[in-house]
Amino acid sequence: MPPVDNRPSSFNSESPPDNGPIECLIICTKAHHTELAIKDISHRLTKDSTICLVHNGMGVLDSINQNVFPDPNNRPHYIQTVFSHGLGRNDSFKISHLGVGTTILSPVGDPNIPPTTPEADHTWAPSTKYLLRLLTLTPPLVAVADTPAGLLQYQLEKLAVNCVINPLTALSDCTNGEILYSFSFTRVMRLLLFEISAVICALPELQGIPGIEDRFSPERLRRLVVNIASNTAKNHSSMQQDINQRRLTEIEYFNGWIVRRGEELGIKCALNYMIKHLVAAKAATHRSREAGAIPLDLDNVISTNEPPV
Repeated sequence: MPPVDNRPSSFNSESPPDNGPIECLIICTKAHHTELAIKDISHRLTKDSTICLVHNGMGVLDSINQNVFPDPNNRPHYIQTVFSHGLGRNDSFKISHLGVGTTILSPVGDPNIPPTTPEADHTWAPSTKYLLRLLTLTPPLVAVADTPAGLLQYQLEKLAVNCVINPLTALSDCTNGEILYSFSFTRVMRLLLFEISAVICALPELQGIPGIEDRFSPERLRRLVVNIASNTAKNHSSMQQDINQRRLTEIEYFNGWIVRRGEELGIKCALNYMIKHLVAAKAATHRSREAGAIPLDLDNVISTNEPPV
């Protein structure tokens, strides 16, 4: 059986052709699919368009700007979100709402203006204002708007939780709650959070914001992880499901992002680096088994057409 290709060749291949401009676009995909989803319709997006990104992990926006919209003068506007509603996929285009959460929204400001300054609250594009108003006035979303600096802190809190629960449950093939009742799990959790806390507290985009060291201390992050794992004790993490179903994981946008930012800041994140590669190795092993792949040492293979020496 051939390996499963987790990347859709086109997100709009079954839609009728439409080349009209898109003013407002909401992208709700896994982090590693977001760039491809936008690239398929990038010709319909202009500098007056607004894209609302709904995904887990960090680093997606940088990838989109680099690979899809490299020209800063012709990029669309962005709204980033932190989405905490509980959802379950029943079938293609069929989603169940399992638990009420919140949707925190914030437009992405000028990267040259620190998010803590008054200048960060710049004049938004009309499409951005419209989409923000539409989402915040939709009661089931429980949506609120926040500043870029405020949203970034919520993103980093969620990232820290995902960097622990997702890979540990994926590697151990257990439920979220099961990582709370093992001494070995708690040791790994603490070591991961020490590295994650060090990187987050050193981020230049957070400098000058009061209370960062307390909010992102290893102990507070540990309490966040324990609280989420307890509240979702019987759930299977999305990364565990991705590996078991032979899909790509978001590990590069979780622990991989921590490793990359740590390298930029001169912080060695050895444990996050190891966790990232363990998850990648397990996913690759599952795909190889599915394909019936057999590793061969080609240097030692003797051709059947020649007699052995």
